[in-house]
Amino acid sequence: MFINEIRKIPFFRLIIPFILGVIYKINFTFLANYLSIAFIVSLSFTITYSYYYNKKTDYHKRWIMGLLVSVTLFLSGSAITFIQTQSNSSFSKSNIFIGRLIEPTKETKKSIKVILEVTHHKMDSVWFPCKEMVIIYTKKDSLSKLLKYGDLITFDTHFKTIKNSGNPDEFNYKKYLANKNIYFQAYLDTKNWRLLANNQGQLVYSTAYKLREKLLEIYKSKDITGDEFAILAALTLGVKDYLSPEIMQTYSASGAMHILAVSGLHVGIIYLILNSMLFFMKKNQILKYIQPIILIISIWFFALITGLSPSVTRASIMLSFIIIGNASGRRPSVFNSIAISAFLILLFKPLAILHVGFQLSYSAVLAIVYFQPKIYRLWNPKYKILDKAWALTAVSIAAQIGTFPISIFYFHQFPSYFFITNLIAIPAAYIIIFLAVGLLIFNFLPFISNILTFLLDWTIVILNYFTSWIEKLPFSSISHISYSFIETIVLYLLIVSITLLIFSQNKKWFTYAIALFLVFLISSNIRKVNSFKKSMFIVFNSRSTPVIGFKNHQNFIIVTDSTFAKNKKNMAYLLDNLLTNKFIADTSMFRNNILENKNQIEEGLFLNKAYISFQNLKIVLLNDESFDKMESTFKLKTDIVILSKGFSSNIDQINNLFEFETLILDATIPYWQEKTIMRDCGALNINIHNVRESGAYIKEW
Repeated sequence: MFINEIRKIPFFRLIIPFILGVIYKINFTFLANYLSIAFIVSLSFTITYSYYYNKKTDYHKRWIMGLLVSVTLFLSGSAITFIQTQSNSSFSKSNIFIGRLIEPTKETKKSIKVILEVTHHKMDSVWFPCKEMVIIYTKKDSLSKLLKYGDLITFDTHFKTIKNSGNPDEFNYKKYLANKNIYFQAYLDTKNWRLLANNQGQLVYSTAYKLREKLLEIYKSKDITGDEFAILAALTLGVKDYLSPEIMQTYSASGAMHILAVSGLHVGIIYLILNSMLFFMKKNQILKYIQPIILIISIWFFALITGLSPSVTRASIMLSFIIIGNASGRRPSVFNSIAISAFLILLFKPLAILHVGFQLSYSAVLAIVYFQPKIYRLWNPKYKILDKAWALTAVSIAAQIGTFPISIFYFHQFPSYFFITNLIAIPAAYIIIFLAVGLLIFNFLPFISNILTFLLDWTIVILNYFTSWIEKLPFSSISHISYSFIETIVLYLLIVSITLLIFSQNKKWFTYAIALFLVFLISSNIRKVNSFKKSMFIVFNSRSTPVIGFKNHQNFIIVTDSTFAKNKKNMAYLLDNLLTNKFIADTSMFRNNILENKNQIEEGLFLNKAYISFQNLKIVLLNDESFDKMESTFKLKTDIVILSKGFSSNIDQINNLFEFETLILDATIPYWQEKTIMRDCGALNINIHNVRESGAYIKEW
């Protein structure tokens, strides 16, 4: 039954080898330089055999044609990924560049963040063309604030390779940017750059970004502020810059985060609003052909304004096919439309397959299309309002079936009351977008626009109150769930097995489901047991405050200063994934300035002033002038010496007092002091680990 269903979706079958080719090139470099040649050879064989196959019509050998097509698509996916991910790192050896802004700027507390496409670099007085995306941080001033999409600038700088902090299980920022083909960054002072020309970007994008700014100004002019403005900007325009960490946590825990990420839901709402507004065109013989054109243009313009995210692009392509199909009297296969949209996205942006948004978008829409009708048919409410609520609940359940393995894998939490949240959040999103469209249309009429603003503001206030209420309910969010990549794949296979068992009534799928469930449990428990057995010592790459961690079985002890616990966001960013993936149940925290007053003893850990003993590991923590003038007739044996903020002695003094294996320089040491320490350690042949440059120091046993 499953195979017969797949055969009805020809493009779905064709895209699988293409996706496998993209994944192969991302993960392997074997024969990468020969992919284009292999693709051309394979394509030639396929075309030649196709001609022979059509003439002979030998159906017994049709598998050969299928194999050749699959190989060609596999190689095409690999070749396209290879071509589009080539990085010319030699350009970074220059120091004079010309670049174009390819996105609107983002303002941070201290600088202006710019995404540039470097078009030329200068070496030995000669300009060379290139095409490399980079991140530039410019000093925040009146000039940098005027930069817009499409502006062409020349600048003088030395690029640095983007690095990770190296903290265990922390968000991999380097990989995240590499998936966007960005590998270098730099900081520019005002004197190091100048504007060459304005409006050098693509006209369509430039117009869309200008309109986005205009719409944001309209919202501001109506005195929509605070969280209400942030929600409105995110929900209608895809601008998340104004969302606070608190509001994002509230929407995430309640299961409403998806309405803040402009997606297929928002494109569908725009389509429904416009389709209902243009209903009169269907009755006119001429206008009925203009209506689908207006709908398609409007949908794609909305997609451009919101930044062409994978989910919006997917929905726009799918809806375009549906609109064209309805206009021509033909209904295309939804699954084929999904496959075509994925193929077109990956054709131009193969690395999109690594983006969480892409994965969540397609897993959600596939699950909704397949599961929603089946779930909806389980109950037939008598009342219309109950029927609408049940239909919406069926959509929510279907989407969660498709997305929860990926969502838990990346975010480690599950919103327990998602079905309740969506009963309010999705209709609220529809009302907000409808009112926002009305506000933009009638902005020039004060009376009507003021009424719309009032309704819009209060709808968002009610939505915020509701999501906050859901978040505060008991067990509103199950957090700290840890799945490995393999376990996530097994979980999806388990979902497929259970689905086929229910709808095919074939008992073999019950056996497969039980086997997969056991594999999932065994894998999870093996990871848990292995984690319990291991101990860890970590000097975190934390630039604002020193943070040292000790893991003993399920316990984790942190030695830091008083400011660390106060910064909840920084603390969560640094520790949450580690605590989740290592199955840590208990944490305790000690302030390093208290260690001078009394001994602290925990399981496997002893702390006294600058001395720390953890199991068989001996550590000295130097963060003041205590050892500046100290003398000793013999060297104190220790494994590790850590230099932290406040250290004021010199390396010769440390070398005379201690016999150690490794000197760790944590990230709180000032730059000027770091250079001196590194130079002195090199002269004395001391083994040193610079946390700021090399990432967190991690010792595991």
